[in-house]
Amino acid sequence: MSRSQSDVIRHHLVFANPNRGSFDGQIVDAYVEAAERHGQKVIVRDLYAMGFDPVLRDEERPLHGNGEISSDVAAELELLQTAQILVLVYPIWFALPPAIMKGYVDRVLGSGYSFRDVQQQSGHPALRGKPLLSFSTSGTSLSWLHEKGQVGSLREIFDAYLWQGFGMQQAEHIRIDSVVPDMKADYAAQQLDRVRATAERTCAMLLSARHSQRTDAVMSRTGD
Repeated sequence: MSRSQSDVIRHHLVFANPNRGSFDGQIVDAYVEAAERHGQKVIVRDLYAMGFDPVLRDEERPLHGNGEISSDVAAELELLQTAQILVLVYPIWFALPPAIMKGYVDRVLGSGYSFRDVQQQSGHPALRGKPLLSFSTSGTSLSWLHEKGQVGSLREIFDAYLWQGFGMQQAEHIRIDSVVPDMKADYAAQQLDRVRATAERTCAMLLSARHSQRTDAVMSRTGD
C-alpha cells in the first residue's frame, strides 16, 4: 500500500542559475536522486525556467500594500507550507546570490512579513521551525573568499538573517569552491558525493523529527 501524500516528507528546493546544465544543476540532480532513494520528495523550483518575477512592488509590501498576495507568490507559499525543509542552490555572483534569489526572498519568504516581524523573530507561518539548507558555488577558492571576508558576510546577511529572522530551526551551508569550466572530473565527483551525503543525512534528520512528532502526539493523546 502506498503512503498517503500527506505522509511523504517534502523538500522545497529553490534553484537559481539560468543554466540548468551547470554544476549547480548537477547539485540539484544529486540532491533529488539521494532524497528520492530515501522515499522523500523534492519539489524543485527552477526560478529562471519558471520566469519568476523577482521585483517586489510597493503594493506587495506588508506595511504599504492592501494585503493581497499575487497568484505566483500564493502558489509558492502553498508549496512551502507542505514542505519540511527549505533548500537553496545558487552560485555566488559578485559576493551575493543572484538577484532572482533575493527577489524570491523579498516576494515569497517576505510575503506578509514586515521588518518588525524580523526584529521580533515572530516566525513566518510557512517557515517557522523548519531547517534551512543552502548549497552555493563559486569560481574562486574558499581560502580567497575567507580572505576577502565574503564567507562571513554571506553567512550573516543571508544564512543567519533568514534562519533567525523567519524563525527557522537551524541553518546549514555547504560551500563548493573552485567551480570552473575546466575543473577536474574527480573533484566534481567528490563534491557531488558531498551533496548526496548531505541529502542522506538531511533525510535521516527529517525522518527522525517526523517520528518524534508522532510520538509526542500519541503521548499527548494518551496523557502519559
